[in-house]
Amino acid sequence: MRERFVDTHCQRLPGAERTEPFGPGTVVWKVEGHMFAAYSIGGHGLSLRMMDAKATTRMVEQGRAAPHFLEDEGGWVLLPWETHPDELRAHLELSYRLVLFDGNRA
Repeated sequence: MRERFVDTHCQRLPGAERTEPFGPGTVVWKVEGHMFAAYSIGGHGLSLRMMDAKATTRMVEQGRAAPHFLEDEGGWVLLPWETHPDELRAHLELSYRLVLFDGNRA
């Protein structure tokens, strides 16, 4: 299951914390108190932060991601669970680094 893949990978990232701030069923991964990944158990994919609005638009136009309700808040997308694990991992790590090192966190 992809949720387990995300949890296993995220728990290896230094300082990453798994939370359920909206109650059971919605998992939010944070670093230094800021979200870098989220999913709903049984949902359609993984929400991740992108580098910028341009990267978000490119992913959506290529059909590799769906726009996310946080899109205006810093370039978030929803990667479908069908995304290849290597690509999912790469975007997950990028989102983590963006949030960890960005002074203007979403």
